[in-house]
Amino acid sequence: MPQRWILSLFAVVALTGGGALPTAEAAASAQDASPAAGGCVAPALPPGTPTPMEEMTEPPAATPDDAMAGMTMGTPDAVGAAEEGAEIAEAAAGSAESTPEAGTPADQATADRVVAAFNNLAACLGGDALGFAALLTPNYLQTEFGTDNPYDLELFLEGLPPISLESVADVQTHADGRLSADVVVRFGDIVERDRSYLVEAGEYLLLDEDVALPIEGADVEIEAQMVDHAFVLSEETVAAGQSVAFTAPNLGAYPHELVIVRLPEGVTVEQVLEDPSLEEQIEFVGFTFAEPGDTAYFGVDGLDAGTYTLVCFVDVPEGVPHVVRGMVAELTVE
Repeated sequence: MPQRWILSLFAVVALTGGGALPTAEAAASAQDASPAAGGCVAPALPPGTPTPMEEMTEPPAATPDDAMAGMTMGTPDAVGAAEEGAEIAEAAAGSAESTPEAGTPADQATADRVVAAFNNLAACLGGDALGFAALLTPNYLQTEFGTDNPYDLELFLEGLPPISLESVADVQTHADGRLSADVVVRFGDIVERDRSYLVEAGEYLLLDEDVALPIEGADVEIEAQMVDHAFVLSEETVAAGQSVAFTAPNLGAYPHELVIVRLPEGVTVEQVLEDPSLEEQIEFVGFTFAEPGDTAYFGVDGLDAGTYTLVCFVDVPEGVPHVVRGMVAELTVE
C-alpha cells in the first residue's frame, strides 16, 4: 500500500510515502474489488497509545519571515544545478535506491492468498487505521512512517482520500520466504505503483516493504529532476484531461519532495509563505519524495486547465525550506 504521499499530505497540512497473475480470473478479482466490500480483518494490537504530540513534533523550522530574511525566491540556474546534480548522482551510483528482487511466479493458491491480503489491506486503509497498522511489520512502520508505534497511524492516516485498489499482478515468491506483487493503488486522483512485499505471520500476511515502480499507461510522461535547489522538467505544458506519469529522480545531495498544488488565483508562493490564512485555499494535487540517488514515481489523472505549482518543503540543511531557496516550478495545463 503506497503511503509516501500520505506522509506529505500530513506535512502539507502541518505546513499550514509486469505481467499478470497466473490466471486472468485472479487478476480480475483484484481489479474489481472494493475495499469496503469485505471489511478489515486484522490481528489485535497489543495495548498501547499514540506517541504524545510533543514527542512526535520536530523542533520548529525557521518561520517564513526568518527563513526568507536576506534571501530571494529567484529560481536558480536549473541547467547548472542539473549538471551538478548529475555528477552527484553518478558519484552515488549503486547507492541506496532499492530495486525489486527477482522471484519465482507463485502458484494459483498462493496468488489468490496474496490478492486477498492486498484487498484486506485496502479495506483496512480505507477506514480502520489500527487494523491497517496491525498488518504492517515493524520494518514497514519504521521505514515508511518513521515510527515504531502502530497507534501513531491514526494521526498519519486521518483525512485520507478515497482509496481504490486498482490491480494486483505478477505475484512472486522469494528465497527469503517473502511474497510480492505488483500493486497499483489510487488515492483520489493520485496513482501509485509498487512492488510490495509480504511476510508470513501465522494466518496473516503482513506488509513488509514497498519498492516504487514507474507508472504505466499514462497519456504523458514527465521527468521532474530534483536538484539542489530546483526542479528541471522535461515538459512544462500538457493538454487538459490527460493523465500524467511523473518520474522524479533526486540528483541532489539532500532529500527532496515534489509537491504539486494549485494556488489561489493571482497568489504567489511568496504570499502563501507570508500569509498563513491563504493556506486553506491551496488545492493539494500530488506528491512524491526521494532520498539522494533515488527515483520516485506517481501518476495524476486528467488535470483541469490551469497553472500548477511544484514546490519542495524539505528544510535540510539549516532548517530553510527548499521552496525558499528557489525550488519552485510551474506546469501549465491548457
